[in-house]
Amino acid sequence: MSQNSTSPLILAITSQKGGVGKTTVAINLAYSLAKRGWRVLIADTDTQGSIGLSLSRRAKECKGLYDALRKDESPEKLVLSTRLAGLRVLTTGQCDFDLEESLDTDATKQKLGKLIRNLSSIDCDVIVIDTPAGVGPVTRSVLANSDRILVVEQAEPLGLRSLPLIIETLDRLRQRGARFQLSGIALNMVSHDREESLSAVRDLRELTPKGTVTQTIVPRDKAFLEASAKGIPVGMIGKNPPQAALVFDQLAAELEPSLNLTEADDAAQQLTQLMD
Repeated sequence: MSQNSTSPLILAITSQKGGVGKTTVAINLAYSLAKRGWRVLIADTDTQGSIGLSLSRRAKECKGLYDALRKDESPEKLVLSTRLAGLRVLTTGQCDFDLEESLDTDATKQKLGKLIRNLSSIDCDVIVIDTPAGVGPVTRSVLANSDRILVVEQAEPLGLRSLPLIIETLDRLRQRGARFQLSGIALNMVSHDREESLSAVRDLRELTPKGTVTQTIVPRDKAFLEASAKGIPVGMIGKNPPQAALVFDQLAAELEPSLNLTEADDAAQQLTQLMD
């Protein structure tokens, strides 16, 4: 499968707070999309290098996105291949103290925005970008220059309370001219044996327009810890991947229409866009 005739869409994975499993969602969603036949680039804009560190301990030695930003160069030559032919990785690279401090300046934010937009020149079908937690300058720059946004929320009361903050940020960016669409809100770390978690799922669905929260919810599962410890997506655990891996296959299939990764079909139902 391949779009070929169009530029890849940029999908930013974001969250209002840390610890919600945003990077886990980014890695495993990218892997499932690639496994389903799409050519995927996963790029890390978190200065902590979460993607690279989750997949390889050697990642911190590789040059990546912030090296390209520092030298004002194309990051295409810094893209790394993986064992799955359709999946490639652009790590954070080296972000030193001086560069990190400059990320809040207008000049650097403009350079970062240009760099994010230029990722669309890389030959692939979709670019999945993992952003830093929160809505700091890097995250805002990435969101403003993305085509689609997937918000990750933890299924707990605190997650519900933080949601208005990320929605307000998205709304302000749209008011300033950003043209992204919201692909959905993905609920992560759902504990099916805890009423508080299930109640949070129900409440979030009731509080948002129909279709905003993805039908696929990601459970809390020890398989994700095992995969992270081994530096692989959960779908690569053993000969028979755990049930948790199938969840991301379902999420990938659900998001494909909003990412223009399916053939046009008049009968296809698009996800309701919260911001429209």
